[in-house]
Amino acid sequence: MGKKKKKIDVNLIIAFGVLLASIGALVVSTRQASIMNEQTKIILEQSKSSAWPSLSIGMSRTVDEDGVSDFLFTISNRGTGPAIVEQTYISYNGTYISNWSEFYELLKVPDSIKISHRNDILLNRVIKPSEDFNLIDWSNNKPLMKFIYPKADAIEIIICCKSVYGDYWQVRRKGMKNNLERNITLEVEQCNNLNKTTFQE
Repeated sequence: MGKKKKKIDVNLIIAFGVLLASIGALVVSTRQASIMNEQTKIILEQSKSSAWPSLSIGMSRTVDEDGVSDFLFTISNRGTGPAIVEQTYISYNGTYISNWSEFYELLKVPDSIKISHRNDILLNRVIKPSEDFNLIDWSNNKPLMKFIYPKADAIEIIICCKSVYGDYWQVRRKGMKNNLERNITLEVEQCNNLNKTTFQE
């Protein structure tokens, strides 16, 4: 007797075809989602890079035959986006200050020298791209300026800022007597408190 041929269920073939088509569609959909996710990340990174701040802590001075005639500290933003200042630290010989009055006390400025300067408030300030911000200027007070200038290598300034996208950077400069001192810039997760006195002006 010949063997009986098994009948193939047409419904089973259709169901198997539908299953294969569903798997194929799922693979394609997953791949498309992955590509779109990568494209979104690239677009976001491009957007971030077009709004990154780049802060630098600078010192400006003028020296003539009588010595230093102008002396000021500047904060510049040469990035493509605004810098939102969250924390500032200023120290003299390792002691952190909360305002300029404490700085003058640390320096032991003689009573014969009048205390005066020009400054802008840095706390919570937004520094725009291409903006130069005067942190403090002693140029109009020659006696005080000439007293401070020789001691400026002991001054350290640290600024932590963020971009509009919430990326954080910390900029540090030790020594403010000449422009050989370099800024050290680090990208950080957030503006962590350094467990030191924050500058409030």
